[in-house]
Amino acid sequence: MAALDFEKIDLFRWADQLPTVLWDDLCARSPREAAEAAGAEYTVGTYRIRLLARDYEVDPATAAIRQIGRPVHRVSYNTGVVLLTTLAKSQGPPPSGNMVTPSELPGGRLFFAGPHELPLAPLIKRFGDRPQDLLERATLLGGRQVEASADMAVMIPGLPKVPLWVLLWAGDEEFKPRAVIGIDDRAHFHLAVDATLAISYLMVQRLIKD
Repeated sequence: MAALDFEKIDLFRWADQLPTVLWDDLCARSPREAAEAAGAEYTVGTYRIRLLARDYEVDPATAAIRQIGRPVHRVSYNTGVVLLTTLAKSQGPPPSGNMVTPSELPGGRLFFAGPHELPLAPLIKRFGDRPQDLLERATLLGGRQVEASADMAVMIPGLPKVPLWVLLWAGDEEFKPRAVIGIDDRAHFHLAVDATLAISYLMVQRLIKD
């Protein structure tokens, strides 16, 4: 997966441009198995699955992904990557509740050491001097505050079996603000590393945009 441009991803990359191979992977799998493993519902040929507090319908027969309640809304490429990957590849274990950084997942250290940077800068810019705003935005995504050695820490439901975290340290006269993106340590059973990057971008995008 190529490096993602945070500012342009919504303008130029859409779910209707997803590679055919991603749809082929999903179609090759038993629908019942895919739905159960990913925590989705399967009815009359389509999947229904929640991602960051939004419900989506995935239709393999027409290679279409629709946001439920917004039938004419064009779904983003990153959203499509995350949904198709988890439906096609999820092995089904429940989340452990233990947070790691994406680079600590299998294959993550090499992947995130290259051009695939996590979108920490937008988080710091938006919330670095306003940690309470992070909690307010996370709440809109179904998130909640959690205990951690940070000025603000939130847990946000990403996929049904993949929770996400954001830890934020506010800046002061001595230290610059700092942020960490976390993910459940079993996320690799549900997402490949490129899809882990994609869901991180989606979460940050939802947090910082009004």
